[in-house]
Amino acid sequence: MESFKLNRVCKILGIQKPVIQAPLFWITSPKLVAAVSNAGGLGVLGPNAGFEKPVTTVKDTVEEMRKSIRKTRELTDKPFGVNVFTPSASNPFGFSKAIVDLCKEEGVKILVSVGVMDPKDFSEWKNDGFTVIAREMNPTVRGALVAEKAGADIIVATGCDEGGCMPILTTGTTSITALLSDAVKVPVLAAGGIINEKFAKAAAIVGAEGAYVGSRFILSKENRASDAAKKDIMATHPDDYIVYTHMNGTSRWRTTPHKIGREALEANKRGDLNPSSGDFFKGVVKGDLEASVNSVCNVASLIKSIDSCKDIVNEIARGFL
Repeated sequence: MESFKLNRVCKILGIQKPVIQAPLFWITSPKLVAAVSNAGGLGVLGPNAGFEKPVTTVKDTVEEMRKSIRKTRELTDKPFGVNVFTPSASNPFGFSKAIVDLCKEEGVKILVSVGVMDPKDFSEWKNDGFTVIAREMNPTVRGALVAEKAGADIIVATGCDEGGCMPILTTGTTSITALLSDAVKVPVLAAGGIINEKFAKAAAIVGAEGAYVGSRFILSKENRASDAAKKDIMATHPDDYIVYTHMNGTSRWRTTPHKIGREALEANKRGDLNPSSGDFFKGVVKGDLEASVNSVCNVASLIKSIDSCKDIVNEIARGFL
């Protein structure tokens, strides 16, 4: 698209449109990621992307992710990324380091770091030739400045509007996007409720140069989420979402109202800040809505149709023209 030639996000990532698909855990797959990248955005493989069953060891996880990376390459010749965590901050059983090493082996050039930021890891990744998109779990101006100084190429401004692992902070997408884009020199992506052109335009007005999009891609034709999970999202009234705290008080989930969400909310009332979020494979992928949270942004009820990734990328990208 001619109009995005000067867009810094596009130039840094080598893409045509400044729309980045959020990792989305189990419900990413080579099919989804390739569809987003082929549409001109950036697809991102999340944890367990495309896995046909749960695995329990780091070795098996790495080999399944290797298959997903190679399958994605069969489906697109465009850039795509892989979701990673900073090993210095979070490296259970060596998992985080193993996935970064896999990206080196397979020639994946774009890392999407989500969670706790660690400047040491960012510096090492940059020295290894990676392009780094940094999404702090609880985004702050100070955190963005640290990430920028350590070499992050693009910063994600995540508002409490988002789905998935939401910030515990209550700063909304518009506010955090304005704050971070004013503080750093690198481009900022808005995350949280960017479901259409209208929301993308609002983000652009306050400084975003692109969008980091999750919930809208769940309701895409190429997403592997079950029909039951998709219908559940579209049928849920916005006043009926359940929001609860997890990860020992550092993050929250917003979910459609089912067993796991209700139990977690009750657990919070008893002082438990780390309740279960359930089995995502059984819940969102296989369609047992009582088995896990079904998490979305706070404006998911405004999504009225399940569309192709191409149409979604094109619509959201128009907001940044």
